[in-house]
Amino acid sequence: MFKNVCVVIVSVLVAISGVGHGDVLVSGELRMDVEVMPEGARVVGLRDTITGRDMLSGRRLPLFSVTLRNGAGESVTVDAEAGWSEVTSESGDSELILTWKAPKEERLGGLSVRVTARAVASEHAIHWSIEVAPGDGWTVWDVAFPQAAVGALGEHTAVLFPRGPGEVQVDPWTRGFSFSGRYPSGWTSMQFFAAYNAGASPGCGLYFGHHDPMGSVKELLLDCDADSRSVRLAFEHHAPDRGKAVAYRLPGVAVWRLFRGDWFDAATVYRAWVKSEARWWPRLGLDGRPDTTAWMRELSAWAMTGGGPGDVVEEVKDFAQWLGVPVGFHWYSWHQIPFDNDYPHYFPAKDGFAEAVRDLQEHNVYVMPYINGRLWDTRDKGGEDAEFSSVARPAVTKDENGEPFIETYGSKESDGAPVRLGVMCPSTALWQKTVNDIVLRLQNEMGVKGVYIDQVAAAAPALCMDASHGHPLGGGAWWNEGYWRMLESIRGEMRADRMLTTECNGEPFIHQFDGYLTWHWQYDGQVPAFPAVYGGAVQMFGRAYRGGDTVDLAMRMKAGQQLVYGEQIGWIGPSALRALPNAEFFRSAVRLRHAIRRYFHAGEMARPPRLIGDVPSVKADWQWSGEWWVTTAAVLTGAWRLPREGRAVLIFANVSDAPVTAEIEINSNDFGLTGPNVVIEPIRAEGAAELEPVSVGIRQAVTFPGVSVAAWELR
Repeated sequence: MFKNVCVVIVSVLVAISGVGHGDVLVSGELRMDVEVMPEGARVVGLRDTITGRDMLSGRRLPLFSVTLRNGAGESVTVDAEAGWSEVTSESGDSELILTWKAPKEERLGGLSVRVTARAVASEHAIHWSIEVAPGDGWTVWDVAFPQAAVGALGEHTAVLFPRGPGEVQVDPWTRGFSFSGRYPSGWTSMQFFAAYNAGASPGCGLYFGHHDPMGSVKELLLDCDADSRSVRLAFEHHAPDRGKAVAYRLPGVAVWRLFRGDWFDAATVYRAWVKSEARWWPRLGLDGRPDTTAWMRELSAWAMTGGGPGDVVEEVKDFAQWLGVPVGFHWYSWHQIPFDNDYPHYFPAKDGFAEAVRDLQEHNVYVMPYINGRLWDTRDKGGEDAEFSSVARPAVTKDENGEPFIETYGSKESDGAPVRLGVMCPSTALWQKTVNDIVLRLQNEMGVKGVYIDQVAAAAPALCMDASHGHPLGGGAWWNEGYWRMLESIRGEMRADRMLTTECNGEPFIHQFDGYLTWHWQYDGQVPAFPAVYGGAVQMFGRAYRGGDTVDLAMRMKAGQQLVYGEQIGWIGPSALRALPNAEFFRSAVRLRHAIRRYFHAGEMARPPRLIGDVPSVKADWQWSGEWWVTTAAVLTGAWRLPREGRAVLIFANVSDAPVTAEIEINSNDFGLTGPNVVIEPIRAEGAAELEPVSVGIRQAVTFPGVSVAAWELR
């Protein structure tokens, strides 16, 4: 039951017309102060009541901004801080409601905005929602909400953002750092940020998330301002039903939550929400995902190459024999059409393809050919427009002027012109049937065990405005839902021993794919936040292994990181790997992963162990996009656990060529293991080092041999 608008939770404040006042909302150890002004309202404080630190900087950002359009194509933007004739606040039990009405710009008519902030004391969190009702003749296009400028939280404030597996930047405002990306995509894979100071005790961090169970399209924005020593965090939502006079309501809730810890603790918060509410969390059993065939769950290595059967078969078979474990093979250019050209007309396959598939799969190699899940070539028969205009164009995504969204990727037509590829709308029956038919033909006629459907979890949604497709115009979650229907239909028809994968790791498609190709996890400062959330829910595989003067060290860094992150290792040309001096390191990492593979499909990630002391770093050119230098610790660490079985594994990879000695202290409580009888034993795998185990709860020195992998099991 709400009180008078002048009554607030903590104190009684009198609001007189034209005079500002303040409101306070307390949620556990988090306190928020709001100032209501004559023409607007703003958040002026976000305080950790234990440390006394205000997490906001002096740089003020409007809590929201709304962009509207009218029928004449005019656009106007309003925000929370100015331009309103009527601003009120109401407070009640654990809730604060702010309302903006009567915009001073009279042509906006009945525009109003209502924001609710709800305290969840058990989480030290504030849950936000917003509703925008447009005035007569106006429609909502974009809503930026919420926004905050986070200040320094200690001597070295770090910021986590969801590029690839997750990336951490320390004191980013000193370098003018910024990040923006459209969600969902491989480069904006999850819906949360975190800013924290993990070095202090008790520590202070702000979890800044959007708990949207449908994964609606949005922009995630992070930019740093050196003058105010602040980091702007914001979500910008693209409204569904653009052009229609309907209210916009935030799907799910935005969350500001106080936490103590680092990136792993923030990922744990997000994982708990995903498991509880996200529509894409898959059903898990005692052995992981029952809808993912066992061979895919247990794979530990991938080969990747392309060409006709005579170009690839013997090379890949030799690779599998050398590794001594089952291998996945990502087969490119198995079709007669050129790569990224004449899509989606993949058939006929190159001569002998089906026979080669059978041969490989009889030799412990699971074949997964490439197809694209988004694109139709506008000149789809050599240089001719055979079916694009007559068949595909009605189902292509289109902008507000009715023009198709077109992409190019460097491939050329026979006359040298760039191949122009139309982005297909996943909600259309034509595109759903097209992809369905290709996948099932490959599996049933060609006998492949898996199919890779490119770009689905990599490329961000197009804001399609074609009303004939039957989806909400512009934003919303319809893009995800279209792919869900497509993939659910395919999975309903395919055999139980088959699987599907896609490119990158945009999260909303996890329940429909068995694997995500993590080839783009190539960034300096990246951390395994995505595996911390989704370990055990989907198999992650593959990095782009490329050349350069430091190719051997770069290979060790990538393979070592894949091992501790829980990825299936490789996605590499067999001949290129075997030519490297330290190819045996790769094989040792694969065999160690194979020995502990159950942790990665039936378990979950635990906090990686911290090495104490002067651990050196290594640096190599990863050749992701030209020269691309990445620095990591010389010894990479990871931890995974099987909660139901009372077991955990600690993994170490010394990717440098020299031994490294550091101290480590193992707290069994970090892995959910309690009691006096916890023991540590080395994991034995061919090529892996056998480290002398430490004692639980005692800080001890360990020497990690150069160019080595090793693991301990706790039980």
